[in-house]
Amino acid sequence: KTLVVDEVDALEPVLYNILRKDLLRQGTRLMVNVGDKTIDYNETFRLYLSTRNPYPVVPPDAASLVGLTNFTVTHSGLESQLLGITIQQEKPDLEQQKETLLRQEEELKVSLAELEKSLLETLAKSEGNILENQKLIDALSETKSKST
Repeated sequence: KTLVVDEVDALEPVLYNILRKDLLRQGTRLMVNVGDKTIDYNETFRLYLSTRNPYPVVPPDAASLVGLTNFTVTHSGLESQLLGITIQQEKPDLEQQKETLLRQEEELKVSLAELEKSLLETLAKSEGNILENQKLIDALSETKSKST
């Protein structure tokens, strides 16, 4: 019910009926045209095509029919994962501290984005001279103090 094809260089048009699920019904059976033959189709059928090409060329008419997944591992990504595992084994408290700091960094980024949004809203709603708008100056001061 699953077909895996390795080293695919191009997506053959003969597969488009399967990819689009252009099915024919003959009685209770589901059929699909593949080339010049009509064959039975199983609803649980899965087709996986793999290639070593990191940037496979998919024709525009087939791009919406397939899902591309890049399983390439970068050197820096692998290095980071191995370093994390090593630190977790050798110094779990250091790894916990790293996770806490990363969580705090994300929270601060969200907070900064909210402050920027608030500042822009205050700017958009301000009337008259913006240099004399005390609410705007207070919002700007708050954003400046929290961003540093």
